[in-house]
Amino acid sequence: MPTPCCNAPSCCPRYCWGGCASWWRRDAPGICAWRMALQAVFSWAAMPEHVGATVLLQGYIERNNLRASMTESELALINLPRQQAQLQYADTVGWRLENMWALAWIAGFARVPGLDASQIADDVAKAMLFDFLPAWDGNAADFSAGVSLRPVSEAIYMEYKFYCAHNALRSAQLGGATVPAGFDPIVHGGAVHERRHSLTWALAPGHGWDDTDLNT
Repeated sequence: MPTPCCNAPSCCPRYCWGGCASWWRRDAPGICAWRMALQAVFSWAAMPEHVGATVLLQGYIERNNLRASMTESELALINLPRQQAQLQYADTVGWRLENMWALAWIAGFARVPGLDASQIADDVAKAMLFDFLPAWDGNAADFSAGVSLRPVSEAIYMEYKFYCAHNALRSAQLGGATVPAGFDPIVHGGAVHERRHSLTWALAPGHGWDDTDLNT
């Protein structure tokens, strides 16, 4: 039988043989490029021109080859004229902030993603977008070289907590009494789902974003 990885709980679904290894987590360039791609997708569909000018955003995407870190649906969004993208996706692209938050935390962002029902707070989103992530003239190689990824054991334990919360949500959706009073598993569960998606993806090198195993 494999042994539990690092300090993860004995029932943690993440195991490795003989302790942690680097392949249990994507490397800094991979995590940073994906996070920058999410930043670009969100900004294309939701950020006003005076905050993220189209010409600067286009240069940011091309200079850092961010299309290579986008899913097919994200490429479809980014290929739309910006005004059309904002008309179609401004109301739904905010979930990308939840994905970004979990990845930013792995890369050293101080604010810890929680298991609560609320979506990311404005002050957290602003700190992540404008203080932690690169500016529009930023370079992916410089950014990834400057981050300090959290220990694998911390990432595994955080993913495990979100795995358990995600399981509780799904049980509640089937009628189980597995979430706190006032927590709607449909309305409030999205933030937990999206944060868990990023954490699980980061711990599954070799799997595409859309192929991430989100079973509970």
